[in-house]
Amino acid sequence: MVIGPNPAMDRLQVIGQLEPGGVHRVRTVSARAGGKSFIVARSIRALGPAVDLFGFLGGAAGELARAECAALGMGDHHTPIAAETRITPVVIEAKSGRSTVFNEPGPAVTAEEQAIFWADLDRAVRPGRVTVCTGSLPPDLEPNTYARIVAIANSRDAYAAVDASGKVLRNTVAARPWLIKCNRSEFESVLGREEVQDDEAIRTRMQELIADGVGIVIVTMGAHSFLVATDDGVWSVSVPAVPVVNATGSGDTFLAAFIARVELGASFAEALMAAAAGGAFNAAHLEPGLVPDADLEPLEAQVHFIPLVTRSAPRAVATAPSA
Repeated sequence: MVIGPNPAMDRLQVIGQLEPGGVHRVRTVSARAGGKSFIVARSIRALGPAVDLFGFLGGAAGELARAECAALGMGDHHTPIAAETRITPVVIEAKSGRSTVFNEPGPAVTAEEQAIFWADLDRAVRPGRVTVCTGSLPPDLEPNTYARIVAIANSRDAYAAVDASGKVLRNTVAARPWLIKCNRSEFESVLGREEVQDDEAIRTRMQELIADGVGIVIVTMGAHSFLVATDDGVWSVSVPAVPVVNATGSGDTFLAAFIARVELGASFAEALMAAAAGGAFNAAHLEPGLVPDADLEPLEAQVHFIPLVTRSAPRAVATAPSA
């Protein structure tokens, strides 16, 4: 199950080159349900596992998102809200592949709507399920929302995976999720510093989080590598080089490919290879997310592991029957 309280309708517009203050002729336009939760869920579904979606949807944009759930065979468990689901314009420069994203804060969510969400979620979290929390929160939700979900998952022997940032991430880390995944700048907020120049400080903090009870910590370090820490040690893992068309959503497809492979019984190393390949595949295509015929094997073959701190051979990741 994928929990994304703040989904959106993504509107991708391709132009030649962005010039602030200028008038641009758009070459192509595409629109579909987005926000991190939809990219993650759509990509998990493309790789095979069933997936249920939880969050808040309202208005015309919300109806379009519900229609996409139905078309793709994803369980639509979104809580209806009176406010309108946000729209996210994404401007992509054809020449450089650079993306400019305009993120709205999200709709109002009443106390009554939140109560329905929590009741539905409480019934859905069951032992052995993978529960993915991803994306920003609407303004009315508390920053401990994901921490609360992790606590529910832990109490039910479920697996909580979290992709978040800022105060939300800091609160969630304290709840000891099965997995956290973030980029370097997001992880620096866990360190409590604006900037961290020393990679060793990041590796040390990752190990500290593992010692504190987090199961797996993954920190992406840019376009070429990521770090992963478990009880068995810390590794640097390479990411395949691809021509970048649109990097938006690469972190989401990274997480989705990892979760999907875990669901399908892959080893830890195989799931990490799929994650690296999934993120690279996304960057090489216009629309965020994986598609059912995505061939990840050639990209997986380019992934390499460099042990930085090891105590034993890496073990398999625990699996669960459904996302």
